[in-house]
Amino acid sequence: MRLESIDNLPLDSDEKIWKKAYETGETIYWDRAITVSEYQNYVAEGLIAIAPSSHYFFDKSQNKLGVTIDSIKNEANVTITRHRRYSYPVLHNHDYVEIVYIAKGYCTNCFEGYSFKMNEGDVCIMAPSSIHALSCTNDESVILNIMMNKDFFDQNFLGFLRGGKLLVDYLESILYQRDSSPYILFPTGKDEWLKELARHLLTETMQQPHAYEYSTSLLTGEFLLHLAREYEMLAIVPNKKTQVQNNLIVSVLCYLNVNYNKATLEETAKFFGYSTAYLSRLIHKTTGKTFNTIITELQMEHAIDLFKKGTTNLTEVALEIGCFDSSHFSKKFKSVYGISPTKYIAQSINKAYSSLPV
Repeated sequence: MRLESIDNLPLDSDEKIWKKAYETGETIYWDRAITVSEYQNYVAEGLIAIAPSSHYFFDKSQNKLGVTIDSIKNEANVTITRHRRYSYPVLHNHDYVEIVYIAKGYCTNCFEGYSFKMNEGDVCIMAPSSIHALSCTNDESVILNIMMNKDFFDQNFLGFLRGGKLLVDYLESILYQRDSSPYILFPTGKDEWLKELARHLLTETMQQPHAYEYSTSLLTGEFLLHLAREYEMLAIVPNKKTQVQNNLIVSVLCYLNVNYNKATLEETAKFFGYSTAYLSRLIHKTTGKTFNTIITELQMEHAIDLFKKGTTNLTEVALEIGCFDSSHFSKKFKSVYGISPTKYIAQSINKAYSSLPV
């Protein structure tokens, strides 16, 4: 039987145990994230309620230490769980990509030293190395944990972004560099399409019909595609030092990917309503590159694309990508790739001919 709705999902037996403890005892164990060692001490002292799934972090973690949860191990490379309400927020990480989707209600997403509230429709993509935990102390919330290996995520989300290599490189740096920000947040509001996908994902997970792992893989791919199509430019990323959330930089990178051949720092700053000094600092702080470096890299990447499509007239290419003339373009190209565009074209043609069957 399929779920007709994700509204008013009853508490399961474990949730009832934890809810009773929350309502009759000290709420401090839910007010902030707790470390694995703190959790162990609370258990030993009899300070927290124990339910059948309480030791999930130990049973599923590497070396049973409770911190790093094991890899996704099924043919579909995707696992879906419903986050249990009133469960203790135990800090952990994992070596796969996890997406938290608030299908209904709200919760607190906790990281080391800070936390923020997630509301209905929020989608949070968390970096594999980030230490985190969720705290949800209400009956009405429905929260999905969508877990997948890196290759599946890269192919089904990063591969469909329209912001080009610039945006993909930036988002990959957030998710896969350990000293970077721990998450990317997408506010999707009351998106009924995502909510319907969540209903189907929960049904497959709870009922486990024939080929359900394959089905959850397809549904997760559709979820990621919809997120990339509709919300790419709404991505919010935190400053890795202050954790202040910023919803501008992804929009700027998408804008530059489209307008690289005519954008200037002054015009871009005016478009987004910021001073040139602020925008210049923001771009450099978040990407490690200057505005001019980004524009040059985008111009040269698009020049390569034009060469591959058969456009080899340097003047035409220069005008297409926003360079003054062929001489200006050639100097830029050589500064990036180390060879002249003419030599690059010749090498590409020779390589193409050498690969033809004799």
